[in-house]
Amino acid sequence: MKKEEILARIKEISELKKQIQNTIIPSLSKSDVPNNKSVFKVGVSIVIPTYRGEKVILKCLNSLYRQTLENDLFDIIIVINGEKDSTQSIVNDFINKTGMNNIILLYSSKASASSARNVGIQYALREYTLFLDDDDYLSDNYLEAMYNYASSDAVVVSQIVDVDEKGQIENNNPINKQIINVEKNENNDYASLNMVATINACKLIPTKCLKNLKYDPTLRSGEDIVFFVELIVNNDLKFKVIPIDKKVIYYRVLRSNSVSRQSMTFEFYVNQRLDVIKRLDSFLSNTSDIKKQTFIKQKINAQTTFINRYIKENLNEKELVIKEIKKRCFSYFPFLIMNRGLGSKLIISYCFPPYVDTSGNVMAKRLRNMNSTVDVVYNKMDKVREKDLELNTMVDDLIDERIEVPSYPSFSNWEAIEDFCKLGINKINKSKNYKEIYSRAMWPGSHFLAYHYKLLNPRVRWVAEFSDPILLDIHGKKREANIEDRSFVKKANKLIRKNYKLPYVSDSNLFLWCEYLPYIFAEELIFTNENQLKYMIDNFPIKEVRSIIKDKAVISPHPTLELDYYKINKSKYVLDSSKVNIAYFGNFYKTRNLKDLFRGLENLNEEHRNNTRLHIFTANPTDLQKELKGSIIEKYINVNPYVNYNEFLNLTTKFDCLVVNDANTKKYKSINPYLPSKLSDYLGSGTKIWGIYEKNSILSGYPLNYKSELGNVKEATNIFRKIVIDKLAHSINSK
Repeated sequence: MKKEEILARIKEISELKKQIQNTIIPSLSKSDVPNNKSVFKVGVSIVIPTYRGEKVILKCLNSLYRQTLENDLFDIIIVINGEKDSTQSIVNDFINKTGMNNIILLYSSKASASSARNVGIQYALREYTLFLDDDDYLSDNYLEAMYNYASSDAVVVSQIVDVDEKGQIENNNPINKQIINVEKNENNDYASLNMVATINACKLIPTKCLKNLKYDPTLRSGEDIVFFVELIVNNDLKFKVIPIDKKVIYYRVLRSNSVSRQSMTFEFYVNQRLDVIKRLDSFLSNTSDIKKQTFIKQKINAQTTFINRYIKENLNEKELVIKEIKKRCFSYFPFLIMNRGLGSKLIISYCFPPYVDTSGNVMAKRLRNMNSTVDVVYNKMDKVREKDLELNTMVDDLIDERIEVPSYPSFSNWEAIEDFCKLGINKINKSKNYKEIYSRAMWPGSHFLAYHYKLLNPRVRWVAEFSDPILLDIHGKKREANIEDRSFVKKANKLIRKNYKLPYVSDSNLFLWCEYLPYIFAEELIFTNENQLKYMIDNFPIKEVRSIIKDKAVISPHPTLELDYYKINKSKYVLDSSKVNIAYFGNFYKTRNLKDLFRGLENLNEEHRNNTRLHIFTANPTDLQKELKGSIIEKYINVNPYVNYNEFLNLTTKFDCLVVNDANTKKYKSINPYLPSKLSDYLGSGTKIWGIYEKNSILSGYPLNYKSELGNVKEATNIFRKIVIDKLAHSINSK
């Protein structure tokens, strides 16, 4: 070899060494890394993260070597991450053998595909970017076809086929089916391609849209979903599908650690899914676009299906799952999907959250105490009740199916109740073999539908709860409403006489039958207190049934929620802490009023009255304000409208004392069968309670902080005085 040739060869080798060194650790200044406003080089940047890829990366690189697109129109950015192996030398050998000078080889010490992709995005200098996994590969025409279809306002999508560990190709996977199905659409977007839209593979993306995004390296799985949802939220991109006949294919090699093959661990199926959902949930507030919000929720729903699968296999761990969900404070979480297929009990509650109704709230608290997954049947009540979606926080995590019946809401119209029953039976899931049904009546329709279901499913266990006496009203008078279908009464009588040989009941009063049917056909009867049970037994006209009722009766007071529910909606209601703040929540009737409170406050001496503030929350604040106007106590009473239930719970924790009062029944009833349901809410607040009780009522026996007898103004005055003195003493002792 001549001297000139030797020198030329030495120079060539030197240049090659420099080139290889630059591919391993290229140095780019900040000005070299483009931002959204920079002009990008024409062509495609391919980002390949690789971790211990020595066994697979060569096939990937060879598919890039065979591309029909000119080498000077694409860069290959390989980011080795984590523990080093022979991947680097394999890539360098490949460069030497092929002469491909468009490979940039980088290294990141962290074993994280997300971090590696972020590095790759930083070094992507071309107009468009493609993400490629180190064990996947491309059809020879891939880059050329994708680039020809590319535009700055669109994501280009190719086919994606699966390759198993034996090299067998499967092009009938769900993602590819969707791509093929929509290919002929004139316009596509992230909604029509919802599956492919959030995976790393088979997409060419305008690089300018990626520069302000990062994969979240704290996510141990699902980071691609989060990344691409954020891309979609931040940009308005079209989606173009390469014509199927061009056979532009991304070959995805299935791995043993893929999501579909993960072992069912709490960590992967619950914690990691919830971490992804938390990031997706945060995007909901970043867009007002309803379509994008719907898309985000669809992705959250898909993640939740993993949690559902886990719970089905590990029912005893559901409480742990709920605990993890509550930790993260989601704005949106699809409990119905999480609970899908888990309901084994049917709840029938004519009024139920989100409708605002005391009876519905009590049923929700019952369900909370049951702590089991259920299906719920309830009536559409928007004609007579407002909605408060916050009420769903009590029960959403416990409900599999919500079955809303679109019948006209009515307390006493037989035609409406009958319609509720017929529609309810048709809507209840026939494929579920419920072990138990639980009905609660303040609204009679609940028990009538439960009775119909029991007839169709005799083996089901029926538990029937009475919130209050049904047949007799607050004044002890008989409620009347006619069952217009005489065949209903005739059939019920026939069944009762067959099983119990009881006398025929010709009375078609639906309120009588609302009590009678559960007494006979339910396996268990729930009463909220002993007085209610005694009153209903003593006043039921069919005396032969009384022993049956006693045998089935269970006393179960209104349930109380855990303290966490008192913190959901933190009230901004302002209190003067230098005063004694006493609160009453409720409406006023002839049988339940606040005369004791008002007269007791009037009788206080001026010093104690000046230190007292009575806060009243009621449905008709204007009427009460008019009544108090000009009175001596007007300035000591703050009258407010009702607040929603969750704020009410929070408010009960803020006062010095809460007032609960009995209904005045001594003129009408031999025994007081009522116990105000708000007492159960007060008991969970931790606040002192003042009970204004009727003699021998259930309230009279409760161990409350303060008690005065209904109508005893002197006792009420003394209670006011004692509350003031107690607070003063507490203030002195706490200093």
